[in-house]
Amino acid sequence: MALLRSDGQLREDRQPRERQRPRRDDGRPPGSAAVLTAVCLGLMLSMYNATVVNVMLPDIRVSLHASETGLQWVAALYSLCYAALLLAGGALGERLGKRMTFLGGVAAFTIGSAACAAAPTLAALLAARAVQAIGVAVLIPQTLSILVTEYTDPARRARAVGIWAGAASLGLAAGPVVGGAITSVASWRMGFMLSVVLGVISVALGFLVIPRARYGRPASPVRPDFIGAVLSTLTLAGLTYGLIESSTVGWSSPAIIGALVLTAVAAAGFIATQRAAGRRGRQPLMPLELWRRPRFIAANLSALGYFVMLYGVLYFYSVDLQQYKHYSTLAAGLAFLPMTILMALLGPVAGRLSARFATTPVMVAGLIGAAAGSLALALLPADGSVVDVGWRFALVGIGSGLMNSPMSNTAVSSAAARHSGAASATHNTFRQIGGTLGVAALGTIVAAGHHGTSGIIAAFPAGLRHAMAAVAASLAVCAVIVAILGKQPRGRHSARWQLVARGLRSPDRSRELSLPFLSAGTRPVHSRGAWPARR
Repeated sequence: MALLRSDGQLREDRQPRERQRPRRDDGRPPGSAAVLTAVCLGLMLSMYNATVVNVMLPDIRVSLHASETGLQWVAALYSLCYAALLLAGGALGERLGKRMTFLGGVAAFTIGSAACAAAPTLAALLAARAVQAIGVAVLIPQTLSILVTEYTDPARRARAVGIWAGAASLGLAAGPVVGGAITSVASWRMGFMLSVVLGVISVALGFLVIPRARYGRPASPVRPDFIGAVLSTLTLAGLTYGLIESSTVGWSSPAIIGALVLTAVAAAGFIATQRAAGRRGRQPLMPLELWRRPRFIAANLSALGYFVMLYGVLYFYSVDLQQYKHYSTLAAGLAFLPMTILMALLGPVAGRLSARFATTPVMVAGLIGAAAGSLALALLPADGSVVDVGWRFALVGIGSGLMNSPMSNTAVSSAAARHSGAASATHNTFRQIGGTLGVAALGTIVAAGHHGTSGIIAAFPAGLRHAMAAVAASLAVCAVIVAILGKQPRGRHSARWQLVARGLRSPDRSRELSLPFLSAGTRPVHSRGAWPARR
């Protein structure tokens, strides 16, 4: 309890007091580390699968006698189905419950992985990859949504999302290294079997620790938005297909133009249906009110720029290292370790920095760091050594590690609790679109950079340098926009004053308060005896 002294200063009562941690209705305290572990394992599993396939493609081509086009669709079909179904997957959690949806998504992914490992033909492998993508599209939005509910305190939530981001980076880091090691000593099928083992563990852990009472089927589930789900799927499928195939057939191809026209028409219809659902009091698939929040826009803009850079670096430098610098598959995977290890280590650190300061400064610092790393890669000499490549990758990893956690935390924290699932699905959709755009758009820049360069061996690195310069400029522009959009509100409406009003923090940030009268709606007392200025 706090006492008011005669000079107007607050003095805290030194008497010890017992403070019981609130408990959920199932007896487990909120902010369970077991729940965090379960959702992070599911996320890490999906991220591992996103990168491990790239290093296994040469062995898959030989084993299944696949053509070049068929081999491209082993990776492209996964991205297409995953991106197209993310919004619908997020809505499914609001309908069936986050627990059932998460476990069902992990189970579907595990079944798809087993089918991939046993695929006798390329067609069977493609079908199994689609099942994998459906499972990931369902489980990914639930991970962030569960964390929002599990961690209500902003500081603890920031740390949890930091661990979540670190798990995602760890999965991305493990993919190339583990895939390269497996293909060196065994078959590519063992890479998918590892996903099966991890999937079984994730389902079992989630079934035991994710409470049914809190994350089970809602008492009044929202009505499914079938029209919105169909239109969002058409929008994202058309956009993803156009981006993927543009690098093969060109932007002027009738197929690409048709896909982009379909995207525009379906997107217009989707926005109209979401606006109509909001007016009628129904739960839209993507509440348009989310886009009235500048910080939500800033988080998704960061996600778009971040994944353009990340997937572009992972894809094109894998090609550059293996085909033009003649690294082995394992050596190419190890070359990325300075980047991916720093991403994994800095994810939790970024979460703590966000809890201490705010998400926007950390996010902007990450964008600037990633821009600097991209510019350094653009200036990489053609005959650069392993050290030259390594420190540039490390700089990209520092920026990425600082950026990943705060942007995801901002996306879900800036939305109302009832829209956490939709906010998570929308944010992950922008991440996936950024990854697809990174390969497609940068591929166009790489191809354009061939002009004026003699020889194929010199042409690809030259085009790649142009692409990374464009990425650096784009990230720098994103940093400026995010700094403007992500400004924290000040005065009595800021997050700090909300904590003051709840009696959790003093206005001068020096100590916590225990003022019982605050719960009755009385205005907070300033530690220097002055009332906060009325707006």
